Amino acid sequence: MHASSPAPLLSPDHGIDAARGAYPDTVTAVFGSLAIAAATDSPASEAYMQLAARSADALNEVAEWANTGLSADPTACAWLSYLRWARAAGARPPASSPVPPAREFDRDFPVLSRACACSGDSFTALATGEFGEVARPIDPTAESGEVLARSIPYGLVPNLGWKALVPIIVDAAAITHGHAEAQTAAVGAALAIHASVRAQETDAGFGEVLTAVSEVCEGMTRPAPKTRALLHLVTQTTGRADLGSADGALSRALGDGTAASSGLALGLFAAGTAQAADGARSETVTQALEVVSAHPAASPGARSVAAAVCAARFGTQVVPTVTDPVGAELAELARRWSDRWRP
Repeated sequence: MHASSPAPLLSPDHGIDAARGAYPDTVTAVFGSLAIAAATDSPASEAYMQLAARSADALNEVAEWANTGLSADPTACAWLSYLRWARAAGARPPASSPVPPAREFDRDFPVLSRACACSGDSFTALATGEFGEVARPIDPTAESGEVLARSIPYGLVPNLGWKALVPIIVDAAAITHGHAEAQTAAVGAALAIHASVRAQETDAGFGEVLTAVSEVCEGMTRPAPKTRALLHLVTQTTGRADLGSADGALSRALGDGTAASSGLALGLFAAGTAQAADGARSETVTQALEVVSAHPAASPGARSVAAAVCAARFGTQVVPTVTDPVGAELAELARRWSDRWRP
């Protein structure tokens, strides 16, 4: 009798099992990693973390409706959540645009919902008050890395295989980012989280996570050759020396790091490098962030991906404890997520 093949890290029809005892710890770790990744002097870092928190709240709203036996449109929930963020940051959409109904998020999470110095593609698009769609983008050239951090919570949604998850992630990204490269990179970020969570069950290595993500992104219909090429290059890059070399293909392809595809590739490379290191496992997130910071293409998006992928794979044991109000609020947001999404 032949041994059965292990379950794929990314299945088209089967997703994360939220009933597993490790699931709440994983959620706490991934949310906590957002604070670690944002611990820089860059104003953009706080905005990235806040947008990720808004994604989490939008998905929690979907779960709340589902738990009452009703359905909610996850993209509409995300749009309204991002509009709340933009308005808190000073956006003044036209009077004809919708005013999102209040959520307890703004009351219960004062740090995560406070006004921040915001600019960039997300804020610009949301300030129009328009609803961006794949077929009707607000800005078809928008491909910045902001979309990476806010896509991370989608990778934690249980029960859904990639066939159901991918359209949800793409539609959420398209609210502000009209470029297919950004939408595909958003999928890559979320699925790297999803596959890393699944890897806990089988003790799969990072190479298997990366292969699974690359295969799904390769099969997407979005025209994103740069993102696919960068994912392939990450699988071919063997160490820091290759990445840092001026002659290294991956290093050249990353450019200045502002694009979502570059942030995804650098973040995944850093996560893989840290997981392969011989140091203490508890240092994995710290080491991944060091790899990102040492590269000229470093960006908040790359930092978010690197930290969250390591956190998704190993849980809170690799995430430095954050005891300030930001850490406390992210821990509470994670608790509410588990309350809503676990059976």
